[in-house]
Amino acid sequence: MAKLRQAIVGFGGMGGWHAESVRAKVPEIEVYGVYDIRPEAMEAARAKGLHTYDSLDSLLADETIDLVTIAVPNNFHKSIAIAALRAGKNVVCEKPVTLNAAELEEIIAVRDETGKVFSVHQNRRWD
Repeated sequence: MAKLRQAIVGFGGMGGWHAESVRAKVPEIEVYGVYDIRPEAMEAARAKGLHTYDSLDSLLADETIDLVTIAVPNNFHKSIAIAALRAGKNVVCEKPVTLNAAELEEIIAVRDETGKVFSVHQNRRWD
């Protein structure tokens, strides 16, 4: 079975944690790339051997990416999750998933339209 290819949006504390945890504990997933608005985060990702994207749009346009992990401030979760689902990506989102239930319902509606997987990460799952 081929590995799922993952890209991470946001490479701060949680994004870096996702990359390291998945690399160490989930052999079925290849952590491939990162997008972050901060140049220092992009440099940190490159130092760990990860591909970096020049924009969120370029990450979402990469047809080799199966899974997008969202690890950015909470107020951006909804828009990135919806964009990723519409781009044909499965999505894992950090918690709290959205700022309110209505935003989550919007994500779920797009998930249902696209047939892709949307999941909220639980950070104790891999312990």
